[in-house]
Amino acid sequence: MQFFYLKNSEGQYLSVMSSGEHRGELCISLDGVRGQESCRVIGIVLRNKNSKLLFLHAESDNITLKLRDRPFASVILPFGMESGKRLHTISLYDLQDHSWVCAPPVGQQTGDGRVSDGSNLCKFVDAACDWEAFHLEDISDNNVFLFIKKFLVTFSNFYTDKPTFEIVQKILVSNINNNLKQVVLNALYPSMGVKLLDRISHELKSSNNFQRLFTEVFKDDFWVKNALSPLMAWEKERQNRSFLLCDQQYDMLQQYYKEHDFASITHAINCVYRRSVEPTKKICIVTTIRNEGIYLLEWIAWYKKLGVEHFFIFSNNNDDGSDDLLKALANAGIITWISNEMGANAKPQAKICNYAFSTLPEILDYEWSLVVDVDEFLSINTTLFTDIYGLLGWIERKEVDAVGFNWQYTTSNQTSSDVAQCIKSLVLERVQYFIKDSVIGLVNNIIKSMCKPRYMISCSAHYPVWSEKYHATYRLIQGDIHRYSHNNSHYYSDNPMWADHNHRGIANIVHCRFKTPLEFLLKLYRGDVLTDFHEHSNKSVSLEILDEGQIYHFNQQHMQFGDEIPSHYLVSKANVLSIIDQMRALPGVDDAYNNILAITEFRIKEILHFMRENKERLGSNSLKLLHSIDGE
Repeated sequence: MQFFYLKNSEGQYLSVMSSGEHRGELCISLDGVRGQESCRVIGIVLRNKNSKLLFLHAESDNITLKLRDRPFASVILPFGMESGKRLHTISLYDLQDHSWVCAPPVGQQTGDGRVSDGSNLCKFVDAACDWEAFHLEDISDNNVFLFIKKFLVTFSNFYTDKPTFEIVQKILVSNINNNLKQVVLNALYPSMGVKLLDRISHELKSSNNFQRLFTEVFKDDFWVKNALSPLMAWEKERQNRSFLLCDQQYDMLQQYYKEHDFASITHAINCVYRRSVEPTKKICIVTTIRNEGIYLLEWIAWYKKLGVEHFFIFSNNNDDGSDDLLKALANAGIITWISNEMGANAKPQAKICNYAFSTLPEILDYEWSLVVDVDEFLSINTTLFTDIYGLLGWIERKEVDAVGFNWQYTTSNQTSSDVAQCIKSLVLERVQYFIKDSVIGLVNNIIKSMCKPRYMISCSAHYPVWSEKYHATYRLIQGDIHRYSHNNSHYYSDNPMWADHNHRGIANIVHCRFKTPLEFLLKLYRGDVLTDFHEHSNKSVSLEILDEGQIYHFNQQHMQFGDEIPSHYLVSKANVLSIIDQMRALPGVDDAYNNILAITEFRIKEILHFMRENKERLGSNSLKLLHSIDGE
C-alpha cells in the first residue's frame, strides 16, 4: 500500500469541503477562499494487487466524499487510475462512466474550487489546461487512520475487477464489523454490473437467509431502513395505508430527485428490487397540494371518471382546512394522504417526487402513475378513446415506459366580483378557453408525464428519472420517441420537460394555472401574508404582498382567448357533479369542504378589501387587476 496527497497543475491540494451545504464534495484547497473550509484527502493505491484503483479518504475527519453533481458517496471513494499525459502524473476517472476527474485551479473561469467530472467543464476549457492531471506527494502511513488500513487489508482480500455474488456473500458472512462491511461493499459497487445487482435483488426476494444477512449488515442504513425493508414487508401482504408521514428524515431525498444514478449500493439494490415488483392494478396519480382544498373534489372527480384508481396526495403546511378534507377522503379509501413535514431548507416538489418513486411501496401496485398538479387536467379526445384505459391501450401498442403530454394553458372568461359564486362553481365552467398561441408562446411545449413507477428511481414535476444502468423508452403522446436532447432551436433547453413540438389531437394536459382574477388573489395570500393580515390592521400591511411581476403575467394572459376548449376533450359536468356528490356524502367530507369554502371566501374578500382601501397606492399592474375585478 502506498499513500499520497494529490496536487493539481497549480500545486493546490485535492481536498474535500468540510463544512457548509457542499460538505463532502471534492475540491481543491479552499481554506480562506470565500469563507470555505476544506481538508486534504489522502490517496491510497493497492500496489500488491496490480490494481488500477485509487481510493480517496479525508485526512482529518470521517467525511463522506462525493464528486460534484454525482450522487454516489462513500467515506472511502474509489476511482480508476491511469498514467497522466505528463511525466510523474496520474489521471482519475469515475468507475461507472469513465469520465475524468477535473480540478480547475481557484480563480480560473470555472474556478469555484469544486472538483467534478470533466463533462460539465469541457465547453469552457481547452486541452492545454491540463486540469485532469495530478501529481502525487508521498506521505508516511503514520498519517493514515487505522480504519483506512483495516479497510485496505479487508478490501484486498475480496478485490476483483468483476465482483461476483459469491464475493458479496463472503463479505456479508465475514467476521469483520458491519461498518467495515458496508464500506467494502460500497467500494465494490461502482464495479458491479446489472446482472450482479439483479442477482442480489433476486436473492433478497427468494432467500430468507440472504435477506437476513443483508438487512442485518445495513440495518441502520437509510435505504434499507426506510425503503427496502418496508418494501419487502409490504410485498408479502400488499396492505395499503390510508395515511403516511413523510417527516424531515426524508428531506435528504431532494438531492437525488433528478439524478440518474445511485448514491450507494443500498440505494441501487432498493431500486433494482422495486423493478421486480409486479403490479396488480393499472393507474394511479401522484400530486402535492398546499391550500388548494376548494379544487380537490372536482379534480378527483374528473380523474375518477377517466378511470384513475387511486390518488397519492402529499400536503405541506395547509392552513385553509384542506387537511380535514384529506383526512376524510383517506378514511374513505379514495386517497392515500401523505403529510410532508419539512425542515427549513427542504424543497417540497423535489422531496416528494423522490419519496414516491424510491421509497413508497404502494405505488408499485400500479402499472402506471401520472404526476400532475391540482390545476392540471388530463384531457382525452373522447372521439378516439372513452377513458384512460383506451388511451393506455393505444399507447402500449409500442414499447413504452413513460409518455409525455403537452400543456395547453387556459384563461377564464369570468370577471365577476361575487366571491361565493365564483369559488362554488366548477373550474372548467369558469375556465373555457385556451390562451392564444401568440400570447403563451412556447410554454405549451412543456410536458407532464405518466410512467411505470417500478422502472423509475425518481421524477421531477415534469418528467420521470430512471437509472442509466437500465433502459427505458420515453415517448410523446403521438408515439414518437421523446427526443428532447435533439431540440435545435435556441428557444429550447435540453431539459426533458420540453417536447420538440406541441402535440395536439390525442390527449393534453389542460393547465388552469391562472383562473379568474378573484382566484388569482389566493396566489398572493401565502406565507407571511397570513401573519401580516392576522396581526396588523390592513393599513399597516406592506404593499409588497402584491407582487407586481406575478400580477403582470396574470394580466398579460387573462382573457387572451384562443380556441374554446372542445367539448369532446371535457368530462361532462353531470358526471363530475355526480362523483362530487358521492364524495360529499362520505363522513366528514361535506363539513370539511364547506369549511374550506368559508376560509377561502374570507381570504379573497380580505385581500380585495385591502386593495380597495389602498387603491391610490397600488402599482399599475395591481390597479389593472383590481379594475378587472370591479368592472371598471
